[in-house]
Amino acid sequence: MNTIRKLIEFARFTLLALRVQFTTIPPREILVSQTVDAGWGSLGLLTMLTIFAGLNLSVQSYGSFERFGGQDLLGMFAGIGGVRELYPVMAAVVCGARIGANLAASLANMKISEQIEALEVMAVDPMRYLVAPRLWAVTISLPLLCGYADVIGLGASYAGAVWQLGLDGGSFITQVQEQVRLEDLLTGMFKGLIMGWLIAVISCFHGYTVAKRDGAEGVGIATNLAIVHGAVMCIVVNLLLSWLIYG
Repeated sequence: MNTIRKLIEFARFTLLALRVQFTTIPPREILVSQTVDAGWGSLGLLTMLTIFAGLNLSVQSYGSFERFGGQDLLGMFAGIGGVRELYPVMAAVVCGARIGANLAASLANMKISEQIEALEVMAVDPMRYLVAPRLWAVTISLPLLCGYADVIGLGASYAGAVWQLGLDGGSFITQVQEQVRLEDLLTGMFKGLIMGWLIAVISCFHGYTVAKRDGAEGVGIATNLAIVHGAVMCIVVNLLLSWLIYG
């Protein structure tokens, strides 16, 4: 019963968040600060992990292709597999965990310290003032992070294939150009758009609905739930979107 009640509560929160997000203008200063934190604040972590992911993709796939003499197909695999699936999902899960934790923790702290109630007393809508700018910030930032991850990941795969494994750089680039289309890049960014919004609404829900009586422990629980549920949702949604787009 608790699970069903929580799902109903989440559905109501999502509908309210959608209405507020698309029918009101969020405060500009909060929107800018949240966008900078979600986007620029995630670049360092995303860059480091994407470089290693791109290198690992080349090294691991090379061993498989070598068994049947298909090493020259590495560029095609690294391009299609990375751009369509690996890098967008990694950006969503990794950056989503960082961003989601920040959103849930900040809202939960405001809730238990009665800052949200103070806004209501001052006739300020907390959903418009706190939730809407956070939803827009992540929805804007994550597609851009996915596009950035594609570029860094392809560069790392090229470096691993050419400099570490000794493959021909021209052949690698030619395969990427022939097989990876603009639609693939846009598809990855579209996935980031959907997953970013889901991460934001899940994180805001857990932070906004924390019980004041739970205190600091409630902040930790909300943060943990935001990370776990956001990551699981990203994996599931990516599978559904890939099935719908690519069949």
